Amino acid sequence: MQQTHQTKRRIGRNFLKTVAVFSMLCDHTAFLLSEDLWLYDCMRAVGRLSFVLFSFVLAQGFLTTHNVKKYIARLFFFAILSEIPFDLAFYGKVIYLGQQNVLFTFLIALLVLAGLERYEENVLIKSIFPVAGCLLAWWLQTDYSYMGVLLVTAFYLFRFFPDIQAGVAGGLLLVSGSGLEIFGLFALPLCYCYSPEKQERPLPKYFFYFFYPGHLLVLGLLQCLL
Repeated sequence: MQQTHQTKRRIGRNFLKTVAVFSMLCDHTAFLLSEDLWLYDCMRAVGRLSFVLFSFVLAQGFLTTHNVKKYIARLFFFAILSEIPFDLAFYGKVIYLGQQNVLFTFLIALLVLAGLERYEENVLIKSIFPVAGCLLAWWLQTDYSYMGVLLVTAFYLFRFFPDIQAGVAGGLLLVSGSGLEIFGLFALPLCYCYSPEKQERPLPKYFFYFFYPGHLLVLGLLQCLL
């Protein structure tokens, strides 16, 4: 009976993605459109869950994908596709090289995971990939930068030890964050309750990929009109 109860409490990947999308929408809507300080803080606090959940989902997606090369190519395509909406929404320019959208951070993190898996038995070579990934994210000035790469890497490396995984991820959030960033810790219990065996209703395969540039484009247009 206890095992059945615990199984019912488990949550699946689509649920995590849905919460992450809602959180991201709250965050970006507040940042781009809100003029009320209290509402701004509340919505951005909710928004802190988004990156943590997407980082966790990315690590899980890497573990279950049947074709890593296609996964990398898909993420690269949508990172490129999202750059103009990102630049328009946050910087009011078609091209802004001062910062790159978060999908580039996830792309770099995915390449790091691929390297870790390929050279799993060689500790020396393995250690090169996280360092190189962090340096690349910092050099390209991607959203969340090297801390984003480290968070995804931590979710992957400690996948068999959920207690340690939550502790390391929480430590990274505490070190990298300040102010509202602390609310990202509330995403960790959701990650802890994740079960890859959870049966869910299928969602459109590319919905979450298209949602990112799509919502930025809409919010950017609203920002110009309001």
